[in-house]
Amino acid sequence: MDIVEFEARNLEALEAARTRSATSKDVGSRNQEHKFRGFVPCYAAPGEQSFVMFNNADDVVAAHYLFSGAASFEPETLRLWVHLARQANYIFDIGAFTGVFSLAAVAAHPTCFVMAFEPSSVTYSRLLVNVSANGFDARIAPVWCGLGKENGKLDLHHPSGVYVLSSDESFVTDRIGDPWFSEAVPVLTLDHLLANQDLYRTQTIIGVEFTSVDLVKIDVEGFELDVLEGMRGAFERDRPTAIIELFDLAEIGAIRAIAGAEYRAFYIDQLPYTPEGANVLFIHRDKLHHLDGYQARPGLLHELTDDGAPVSTEREAV
Repeated sequence: MDIVEFEARNLEALEAARTRSATSKDVGSRNQEHKFRGFVPCYAAPGEQSFVMFNNADDVVAAHYLFSGAASFEPETLRLWVHLARQANYIFDIGAFTGVFSLAAVAAHPTCFVMAFEPSSVTYSRLLVNVSANGFDARIAPVWCGLGKENGKLDLHHPSGVYVLSSDESFVTDRIGDPWFSEAVPVLTLDHLLANQDLYRTQTIIGVEFTSVDLVKIDVEGFELDVLEGMRGAFERDRPTAIIELFDLAEIGAIRAIAGAEYRAFYIDQLPYTPEGANVLFIHRDKLHHLDGYQARPGLLHELTDDGAPVSTEREAV
C-alpha cells in the first residue's frame, strides 16, 4: 500500500466516524472494518482536557473515542476518576492497558505523578507511545511488570494474536481456555516496590520518589485479590481510594478484609446493576469528602454490602 492509498483509507474511516456514531458494542467491528491508523483525540469526560491515543486498528479504547465520540469509554468511571485524580498526588494505574486512565489523570491534574503497570509486552509498547505523544513522560512512570502478592514471575496468557491489543490477558490460568500464547512476566508486590524504589529506577524510568499511595485503579482480569494482598501496607499507611473492576461482586467482603473495615464500596452507575461484575469504588470513610461536588453532575453511586448486594433498593447519592 502506498501513502496515497493509506491516507485515502484513513479519510474514509474519519468520514464514517463523523457520519455514523457507533454504539459501544459496535466499536470493535468498526475498528476492523475501517482500519484507521493514526492518533485519535480523546476526552475522558465532558469538559475535561483532551489527550491523544494511537490506534493501529487494534485498540478498542482509542476506537471508542474515534467511532463513538468524546467521553464514550467507561464514561461514568472516568468522570469519577478524574474528579478523584485532581485531589491525588501519587496515582497507581494497575493494569494500565494503553493508558487511558493514566493519561486522563495527568490531563486533569498536570502536577500529579502516575505509575502505570502493564504486564503485556505488546500493549506496554503502545503505552509508551501514548505517554510520549502527550508529553507526559515526566509525569507517568510506565512499568513493564505485573503486581501480585509475592515477587517472582508468572505466565501472562494472551487470548489473541500479536496484532491485537487485547484487554483480556490474565495471570489466572483458567480464565483463558486456549491462549494464543503466554509470556513470562516479572511480578512484584506494590509494598516491596515502594520500599525499594531506588532498586527499580530503570524500570520506573522517571526519577520521582512516590511517597504515598493516594489513588489506585485495578483492572487485572480476576487477579485483583493477589494485587491487593501485595499492597496491605499501603492500605494501612495511606488509606488510598481505589476503583477496582470486579467480575464477582461477592469479593467485596474479601477486599474490605484486606483494605480495612472502614472502607465503603460503591457500584459506579455506568450500566444497569448486575451482580456478575462492575467497576466498584472503595473509599475510606475518612475520605468521603473527596466525593464532594461529584454528585452534583449526572450519575450517582450506590453502596454495596460485602456480598455485592445493594444496601437499599433505591440508588443513593453519596
